[in-house]
Amino acid sequence: MDEQQFWALIDASWKDIPGADKMRQTGIRTNEPELIFELSELLSVEIASCIKTRLLDLEKADLVRFIRILEAKLHQINREEIHFYTDGSDEGFLYCRAFIVGMGEAYFNLIDRHPAYATCDAEAEIISFIGYAAYSDNFGHEFHRDADNLSALDAAEGYSLN
Repeated sequence: MDEQQFWALIDASWKDIPGADKMRQTGIRTNEPELIFELSELLSVEIASCIKTRLLDLEKADLVRFIRILEAKLHQINREEIHFYTDGSDEGFLYCRAFIVGMGEAYFNLIDRHPAYATCDAEAEIISFIGYAAYSDNFGHEFHRDADNLSALDAAEGYSLN
C-alpha cells in the first residue's frame, strides 16, 4: 500500500455507490454546504462500509500501511488555519479532518491548499478509526502503534508519526 493505492481505495469505495460518487464530484466542484453535509452522512455510513469491506481484504502489512497513511494525512491537515474554518472541539476537529480525508484526494488537496473551502462541522468520525476497526476484526486484537508499527516500512515510506 502506497499513497496512490490509499487514495484509489477511497475513490473505489465512493464508486461502489455511483449516485454518492456523483454527489461527491458535485460537492467538490461547488462546495455547497447542504450538499457537503449530505456527503458527510453518506461517508459516515454507506461509504465507510465500502471502505471497511476493502480494508478487511488487505494483508496485514497493507492494512498497517493504510493506517499509517491515514494517520499521516490526518496529521498533515491538523493545522490552525483549517481548524478555524471547520470549528469544533479538538475531538470534533479530528472528525472534520476525517471527513476531509474520506472525501478523497481531490477534496483533501483542495482543503490542504485552501483551508477556507472547508465546511464548518462536516464530520465523519468513523473514518478516524476505520483502519483500527478493520485491524481488530481481522486479527482479533487492537492495533498497537508500538507493537505493530512495522517501523522499517514506516521509515522507508515516510509514514511514521512517532
